[in-house]
Amino acid sequence: MEYKNITNQDVVNLENCEDEPIHIPGRIQPHGFLISVKSATDVVNVCSENIHDYLRFTHEDVLGKNIAKLFNDDFLKAYKSFKEDTATSHKEFNFSFDDTLFSICIHLSDQHIIIEGEPTENQFGQDRRLYNSSKQLLGYIQDTLTLKELCDSVAKALKEITEYDRVMIYRFDADYNGEVFAESKEDHLEPFLGLHYPHTDIPAQARQLYIKNHLRIVGDVNYKSVPLYTHNSSAVNTLDLSLSVLRSVSPIHIEYLQNMGVGATLTVSLIHKGKLWGLIACHHYSPKYLSQEIRNTVTLHGHFITSQIDIRILNEEYEIARKANLAVDTLTTKNLNFHRNSLKELFAEDAIIQLCNSCGVSLSVDGKMHSKGDTPSDIEVNLLGDILFDFSRNKHFSTSELSRITSDIVSIVEKFPGINYYSLGDEHNYIIWYRYPTLKEINWAGDPSKSIVKKEQRLSPRKSFEKFTESVKNTSKPWLEAELAASSSFTNFLINHLRSIRTNEEKEKQKKLSEILKQANAELENINWISTHDLQEPLRKIRMMASTLLTRSDQNLLSDKVIDRITRMQSSAERMQTLMDDILKYTKTNNIETPDLETVNLNKLLPQIKESIYDTLVDAEASLEIKSLPIIKGIPFLLRQLFLNIIYNSIKFRKPNELPIITIHTITEERNEINQNGAFHIVEISDNGIGFNNEYKEKIFKIFSRLNSKTDYEGSGIGLALCKKIMIKHHGLIDAVGERNKGAKIRLYFSKI
Repeated sequence: MEYKNITNQDVVNLENCEDEPIHIPGRIQPHGFLISVKSATDVVNVCSENIHDYLRFTHEDVLGKNIAKLFNDDFLKAYKSFKEDTATSHKEFNFSFDDTLFSICIHLSDQHIIIEGEPTENQFGQDRRLYNSSKQLLGYIQDTLTLKELCDSVAKALKEITEYDRVMIYRFDADYNGEVFAESKEDHLEPFLGLHYPHTDIPAQARQLYIKNHLRIVGDVNYKSVPLYTHNSSAVNTLDLSLSVLRSVSPIHIEYLQNMGVGATLTVSLIHKGKLWGLIACHHYSPKYLSQEIRNTVTLHGHFITSQIDIRILNEEYEIARKANLAVDTLTTKNLNFHRNSLKELFAEDAIIQLCNSCGVSLSVDGKMHSKGDTPSDIEVNLLGDILFDFSRNKHFSTSELSRITSDIVSIVEKFPGINYYSLGDEHNYIIWYRYPTLKEINWAGDPSKSIVKKEQRLSPRKSFEKFTESVKNTSKPWLEAELAASSSFTNFLINHLRSIRTNEEKEKQKKLSEILKQANAELENINWISTHDLQEPLRKIRMMASTLLTRSDQNLLSDKVIDRITRMQSSAERMQTLMDDILKYTKTNNIETPDLETVNLNKLLPQIKESIYDTLVDAEASLEIKSLPIIKGIPFLLRQLFLNIIYNSIKFRKPNELPIITIHTITEERNEINQNGAFHIVEISDNGIGFNNEYKEKIFKIFSRLNSKTDYEGSGIGLALCKKIMIKHHGLIDAVGERNKGAKIRLYFSKI
């Protein structure tokens, strides 16, 4: 049988490292052996070349054989137990082969069961150390308060357990740049504490593997990797070693460690909320191997750190949250009135700045600016408010680096890089808290701009890890969750308070309007009284004098023309008397919720109206055509006023060089938006006047509304508003359709019920 190795032959350097398939190298580290068994058949389909260094057979002996022919019953019992336990994909145990104790790791990779073995021994009194370290976990809870104190204690304890030269707790920022957060080391070594490492040191695919496989060990940085073999007829071309303990490391990472002078490493992932929060990184400056038990202890300490992250952060933020909430309580429990002057009262309190530890705050409400502390000018705040409204999409936004979203307002970016913005509903209503810049110095382990160097014909990791200090400007202290929660709580209070202010203002406005309306009604009642009572006497005298002149015996001395005019004067006085009587009736009906409606034949009423305005029609040279009209239910004197107002409007708004033509008729069998069920009699009054744009069809029925200049057309703007009121009294509707310079149509909808 012929065999082939599955080593990945791709040439890898920093030009293509982001695409490096580090999970399928096809090679392992030499301090142990690996075999892969096809789960369905229990036949070995992959084996490391170095298996003969640890067991009594070669890879040629192993490949294609059933595992039952290679190992004893005790081992096969453990193997079978792993296969049957569907709840776990990983198993560890110690086992002896030919008097040599091995640490065995079994895990599932797709359809393959991967078995890895490493020689092991009881290292430097590990039983006692492991027992003490377990007790130490309880001690951490009592002896440390902050996350920093906890990480310092864990680093120190792990150095004692593992005896590595250096143990570090390494944490990532939002961009996966790393910082040495805690460190325990041999005295002669240069400290790495506080140093930062660029995100390029640990590429994305490596970070993904750290999430899958929480422990990674390199016993000897200068190891010679061992290839994995399979037989030629095998379908296996690659083997996923993501969870493998012995997986060979990327040559780029090996070169990186060699450049640091490191001889061996142990790395444990710190996973928090499903993301890679940091690492426990152990360095030794010569080859070093650890037993599985000690590795598990390091992993346990890593889990303990991540379980404590939220608790320790809460402990650190508790005092900040307490002070912030106290400031919010100071503001929200004030006995404020619901007037705009209460905003000045709020902004007189220092608590409005203290609640999120800012240097100043600006509030824009309905175009008016309120400020407290050190803030930009009102003009600058308005510009910033427009930018933040668009950027935040009318929501909350906070940043410690304003320059990341805008460079348009340099003065704000440089002086107030910390921004905490809340929209209060639209772009002109918002609140912004500000923070001063903090000059931040970052100590890098080598110049981050030189993290890649040219080596011969390819790119390689940097060789220099000498401390490099970078000054970062235009940034502020980050906004903590407790501070953002406090500002959010106050903003909600402020929104409710502003809503109360506006509601109160609306009530005051309605109150004033009610007073004005009451006064106007009182004045109208006085006018009604004067119209219907005080004018009765002079009108009666006019009628009496006209009657006297017409009945005198010597009236033959008067010309026919004079007699005609006296007759007309008497007729007008009589109509005026009728109108005043009608007004009196209307005034009385206003106090009746549902006035009685009479049967009115419009075919009789309209000719009477036409006769009454005969002189007006003649003077205007207007033509009034009355066609067949319905019999309706109504109040005669109001209907008279209704039609007179509309006819007078048609005459008033006639075209300068065209004789007015007014037509009144019934529209039958029309189903429009109003008359969907045919429940109305529709009477239309149309003319050939100046008309109007249909966009104003609602406006013309509002009291005092005018579409034309007072100098061009006399009138008070009450006529059509009164018409609408009359139609409401008749349980009907009024509508208008117009076209500029082509006339208007007024439609009256009288209920058939």
